[in-house]
Amino acid sequence: MEAHFYLPHSESFVKNPKGSAPPFVDLLIKELNDAKEIYISLFLFNNISLYRALKRLAELGTLINIYTIPLNGYDDKKVRAFDGSKSIDVSKRQYAEWIVKDIITENININYYLVPHTNLWSKQKASRGNNSYALHNKSILVRYHNDTYKCISTSSNLAVGDPEKSENLLIIDRNSDIAMFKKYFELLGENSIKLDNYQKFRSKHEDSHLITTPINLRDDYESCYFTAPFIKYNNQGSNHFVQNKIIKFIASSKRRLFICSQHFSDINSYDRNSKSTVKAIMDIARKNPRLEVKIIKQTRESHQAQGGRSTEAEEALIGFPNVEMKFWYPVLHDKFIIVDDEILITTANFTPTQFAWAEKHRMRYHDKEIINTFSDINSFHFVNDKDLTDSYISHFNSLWDRGERISL
Repeated sequence: MEAHFYLPHSESFVKNPKGSAPPFVDLLIKELNDAKEIYISLFLFNNISLYRALKRLAELGTLINIYTIPLNGYDDKKVRAFDGSKSIDVSKRQYAEWIVKDIITENININYYLVPHTNLWSKQKASRGNNSYALHNKSILVRYHNDTYKCISTSSNLAVGDPEKSENLLIIDRNSDIAMFKKYFELLGENSIKLDNYQKFRSKHEDSHLITTPINLRDDYESCYFTAPFIKYNNQGSNHFVQNKIIKFIASSKRRLFICSQHFSDINSYDRNSKSTVKAIMDIARKNPRLEVKIIKQTRESHQAQGGRSTEAEEALIGFPNVEMKFWYPVLHDKFIIVDDEILITTANFTPTQFAWAEKHRMRYHDKEIINTFSDINSFHFVNDKDLTDSYISHFNSLWDRGERISL
């Protein structure tokens, strides 16, 4: 297993044509070069450089499956990307539309799937807009010609139009991760719609009309999990199941507990059946006063339209003498938790909706009520490897040095 990190050289809002972490695109292209099969699950898929590399591989016979959200989920606002020689004013959606058009008109041998499942707790309480798409994770499964596999997860959206941010990328080949990734992509395929069929679907339905029914999996995956509306573990909703794993992980802290997340507000969840990672931190900080607790995030209440819970989380933790908090706006985008010499690497933020789960939940869109499963889609890797953890500690320290202390 190996980890890669990216820190932008400045806090400017300049956009790079390769996205928020340009070196990761080059790294991925290299990793995918000898692939027999590639399965890609990306919240946003509009990276032209990555698409062109995949297109070349498809022409050579590589099987490529891409799963992403519909175009309605992309920002229409034009942004200026600068590649060092010229500037281009294009929106995130326009880049994605160009890729879709190229796949259709050029008859590219790429299987392109849309994941239209949307979440709505209430009109005011969805974390990424009223009609928020569930797919948020950024993960890739690669099968090579020698029948070996690699699993890749990254904090980066890899989206053209995003400013450069701090990011991390994990490449791992444990059997547990490979088994979970295979099952995830199998189920994702069953709960997505291929591009040509999606156009027919949209002629009669809204994205929110796609109903997802979860299936139950036994917890045979040990250290790698996905939350998704189509997954339960041991008869428990995947988001609740994974949150319990994280709370147990936090509770095992003896020397250090370092948390890094773009958003950190998992307190007083909208879901009454969900717990709270913030309260888990409070419990262990109170129980073990010698525990070193550091939390760094990107956003505070003033940076979010509905940021009140960010302040609630800060107020809950600020009184503990062994807890320090910082923020680095607008750059920090990593998502991981370090416990002693172990680490959780995830594509998820720690918010009131991330660990919410509700099967047969009533979601009201305009004048239509849909009964569906509420769940955000993300990946989670629990890793017990000191060398890997040390590399993340070094990255955390680099972020910490750049952060601004939180005081109320």
